[in-house]
Amino acid sequence: MTHEEKINYMRIAANICKFGFTYEHLDLLVWLYEAVTSNGGELTLKDITDIEHNCAEAAKVKARQELLDKVSEKV
Repeated sequence: MTHEEKINYMRIAANICKFGFTYEHLDLLVWLYEAVTSNGGELTLKDITDIEHNCAEAAKVKARQELLDKVSEKV
């Protein structure tokens, strides 16, 4: 299952349970869950902050790309 599919399934499940997560929150939760399970629960604070930073940067890139896509549609 791709990362995007995991986020989408989490979004559906969270909405059913009436949790109002944004895409960015779900992305962060999926990355954290994958890191925790792949490392047997052994994460450092640096690992967690690195994941958080990378998700924030990815969200900025995604937002810029969506804006560029909207602009290019109008041109």
